[in-house]
Amino acid sequence: MENYYEYKDSNLFAHYTCTERPNPESFYMHTHENYELYCFFDGVGTYKIEGNDYPLKPGDILIMRPAEAHYIQLKPNHPYKRFAIHFNPSLFGEVDKFGELTVPFTDRSAGKKNLYRSSDFRNLSYRTYVQSFTEISNNRRLQLVTNLLPLLNEIAYAFETKKDDETDTSLDFKIVSYINSHLTENLSLDSVCSEFHISKPQLCRIFKSATGSTVWDYVTVKRLVYARELLKSGVSATSACTGCGFNDYSVFYRAYKRKYGVSPSDKNI
Repeated sequence: MENYYEYKDSNLFAHYTCTERPNPESFYMHTHENYELYCFFDGVGTYKIEGNDYPLKPGDILIMRPAEAHYIQLKPNHPYKRFAIHFNPSLFGEVDKFGELTVPFTDRSAGKKNLYRSSDFRNLSYRTYVQSFTEISNNRRLQLVTNLLPLLNEIAYAFETKKDDETDTSLDFKIVSYINSHLTENLSLDSVCSEFHISKPQLCRIFKSATGSTVWDYVTVKRLVYARELLKSGVSATSACTGCGFNDYSVFYRAYKRKYGVSPSDKNI
């Protein structure tokens, strides 16, 4: 793998990377705490977001909000080149104090309207900002921020005019959506199977294909992300535990510490 560059600070993380021979097993379901904008430059693959499939073409842009589960399925014999930038909206301060630039990330169902292609944009100016992310720079942060802002503005405009033609009535998408809407409840494999009239082996097979994850790994990750948000808002560790769907604090404690490296009661999150 060749990292052309990587940049990280408290509000930004970006990387421009090429993997000559991608190992499909190295790319697995994950979520982020911040917003992600992803640019696909080369490769053969399908991006899977919350049970929805997006076959990729060079030049495609994808957006994912915090906790939106995603991963890529790749063919290993084709170089995989991409750029991704993760950002916290607080980065924009007064420039976007009403959160208009993040509407395309938040004002939609999980796994819907994630993909943007050239036909979605009003003109080709967005390509200038994407290309600028990949260029050599003496001030990487300035380069990232000054191109991210206008690109997000172009995406916001495209989002408003983008038709919701991605209606997905497939069983796998319905199952993922159902689980997402019942995360904080007393969810069980039996209850999901009963809802969709399928067996447990069928459920596990469908879910693994849709998300790249087992049902309970997915549920645990989603609950932990939600718990972290509750903790950041000032909720106690015990309340966050029950509020995000865990019934056993010791199970919650171990899972949280394994994922984040600190205990739920640690104030430095």
